[in-house]
Amino acid sequence: MSEIVEKSHHLLLECSNKKVAVDATCGNGHDTLFLCQHFEQVYAFDIRDLAIRRTTKITANVNNLHLIKDDFHNLFRYLDSCDAIIFNLGFLPGSNKKIKTNLYHSDTAILKAYELLDSGGVMVVCCYTKHEGGEEEYQNIIKALTQSSIPYTKYAGFQNDEVLLMARK
Repeated sequence: MSEIVEKSHHLLLECSNKKVAVDATCGNGHDTLFLCQHFEQVYAFDIRDLAIRRTTKITANVNNLHLIKDDFHNLFRYLDSCDAIIFNLGFLPGSNKKIKTNLYHSDTAILKAYELLDSGGVMVVCCYTKHEGGEEEYQNIIKALTQSSIPYTKYAGFQNDEVLLMARK
């Protein structure tokens, strides 16, 4: 497990309640599985069939997962509130690197997701700045959080200049 993922998992467990968690980008399913082990209900999203298949395989033995093939921009259509949210931006590891989260789309989705957090909730955003568009996506998110007056903590110093953002409600 990478340092940034390990740190993000640690931060997610700091939320006040462990009822509902969201994996906004289920990818290979590792974050989803972690959430299923620590929260009562988990909603995991991805737009790629490959990500849904991989997550289905790794979570075959869990019964608290709602796996949804939809864009993370539509989280609010499936739930009214939650206690924890993770975004793992960029591309799906082991797949076509040209298909990735959209630098002009992620910031608005993250702002909407923050509104879903209950009091005491935690949202983490793993930003990978080295791939094409990654630095711009990260900067757009920082700008959106700042302009929306959402307080956040930045964790840096991970390999490949990865950055972890954490916001509490």
